[in-house]
Amino acid sequence: MNDFKYHLGIDLHKNTSFWTLLDHNRQKVYSRNLPTSVEGIERGLREMGVNPKEVEAAIEPVSQWGWYGDLLAREGLTVHLVDVYKTKLIAGTKLKNDRVDSMALAELMRSNFLPEAYRAPEETRDMREFMRHRAFLVRLRGKVRGRVHQILWKHGVINPHSDIFGLRAKQWLMALDLRHPYDTERDELVSMWQDLSERIEAHNISCREMVGRSQQAGLLQSIPGVGVITSLTILAEVGDFSRFKRPEQLASYAGLVSSSYSSGERTRLGHITHRGSVWLRTALVEATNTVNPKWGGLYDFYLRIKEKKGSKVARVALARKMLVVSWHLITKDEYWRKERVGPSESVKR
Repeated sequence: MNDFKYHLGIDLHKNTSFWTLLDHNRQKVYSRNLPTSVEGIERGLREMGVNPKEVEAAIEPVSQWGWYGDLLAREGLTVHLVDVYKTKLIAGTKLKNDRVDSMALAELMRSNFLPEAYRAPEETRDMREFMRHRAFLVRLRGKVRGRVHQILWKHGVINPHSDIFGLRAKQWLMALDLRHPYDTERDELVSMWQDLSERIEAHNISCREMVGRSQQAGLLQSIPGVGVITSLTILAEVGDFSRFKRPEQLASYAGLVSSSYSSGERTRLGHITHRGSVWLRTALVEATNTVNPKWGGLYDFYLRIKEKKGSKVARVALARKMLVVSWHLITKDEYWRKERVGPSESVKR
């Protein structure tokens, strides 16, 4: 049993949120469906009629959990962010609705069985939003490129240039005689590409400024293949490295560990779990695109896996290795040294 007098379970949704408040004796003190708004929070706190400092609250990590949890904390409540996956395993039930889910969260807190997720501070969440928005713009630009290629394919035109949006390629593209409406679509796509490129470059300038102010980003950039964008993405998605006692826990957080299926004496390893931050996992795997002999021990590690499992598996394994290296560098405050990484070695400084 914990030290809080009241336990508030909040089943958080986009428009409404169900609140259930229990006391130490498992008596229901308050239960109501409230709007997911500032007014709704103020109303709930007012109607509960208890001291907020005596209340601990649990909320699920939906899209609006950041401002919602911050507001509850400013009102004096102790806020916990729920690990949804583990909570479903512990409190799974056939009967599922907002009232039941809210009660389950309150019960788990009261019994000290609530599985918590990392509640990142506002600064880290803002950095995540900035880096994810840049990645979103890059994906949009990639879709524009693909759409232009589709127009060429529909006309049986072969692109003679390696980069369709290079200087000469763009002049060639704009000079093509396409019938309506493909000519209008081409012009709009070229304009969109230019606009997105300018916005992405503005983000890149901001990223370079952020890296100059971050010592940890400098440590990460000493790893081969990790540049400005990748280093900032790692810092934004991981947040506090000290919350991972072992590098394997960080790899699991990124979903870069193998799934395991055990029955009796048999254990079978499957594909990676893909759980955790998809942004972190994607950034690390994309960083392995440029793997080459200059990477030293990391390249040797990549070749060993490639010979056994193929290039795709080797790149994922290398991404995990790079994340493990990141944990060691940040934890020990050291730069990477270009040395061999043996089969049993997780990292060299």
